Amino acid sequence: MNYSFRKKNKIVKYIVIHYTGMKNLKLAYKKLSANSSNVSVHYLISRDGIIFNLLCPKYKAWHAGQSKWKRNTNINDHSIGIELENKGHEFGYTSFTSMQYSSLNKLIKFLKKDFYILDKNILFHSDVAPNRKKDPGEKFLLKQIKINRFKNNKKSKENYNIEDMLYIYGFHKTYINRHKKYCIMAVKRSMNYLKITPSISKIFLKDFYNLLFH
Repeated sequence: MNYSFRKKNKIVKYIVIHYTGMKNLKLAYKKLSANSSNVSVHYLISRDGIIFNLLCPKYKAWHAGQSKWKRNTNINDHSIGIELENKGHEFGYTSFTSMQYSSLNKLIKFLKKDFYILDKNILFHSDVAPNRKKDPGEKFLLKQIKINRFKNNKKSKENYNIEDMLYIYGFHKTYINRHKKYCIMAVKRSMNYLKITPSISKIFLKDFYNLLFH
């Protein structure tokens, strides 16, 4: 299995949620545990809700790839990766199961307590790599695991433009400047929009504002 040692100054503070994006669990398990794949993850949750602990979280898994969040780069250094079995957008994207949500909820509660991880630091792969990734996607329901990432946000002014809101959401400035349309689509996925486009409508701006401040 692929892994690295965490540097002493790299504290785990994020959980990154993914989907496997493969045709079945067997293929996903094989890829995530193979040295030749150049990827790995700490936990894998099957559609039946079985949790596979593939790598001890004290080690760095190779799950996020090129990634940025807020002022951090290389999110693997700071995170625990969780993969949910799902064929993904390429092979037939489906809703996640109640058993997956139940197991994910238990796992996240454990990890939050063990690593002092805050709700605001429960992230999606599409958050930390919006120009490359879509997972876990618009069918993943964050409310099913009772996480409110923005509950402590405070307004500092009356009006916010789209760049302001993307920054408050957590996107790295590089992504906002170079890949704004992908950041917008990542936000729409997080809000479970049915149609994922980079368009900026009044309804979207209102929904985005309410996500951040209510």
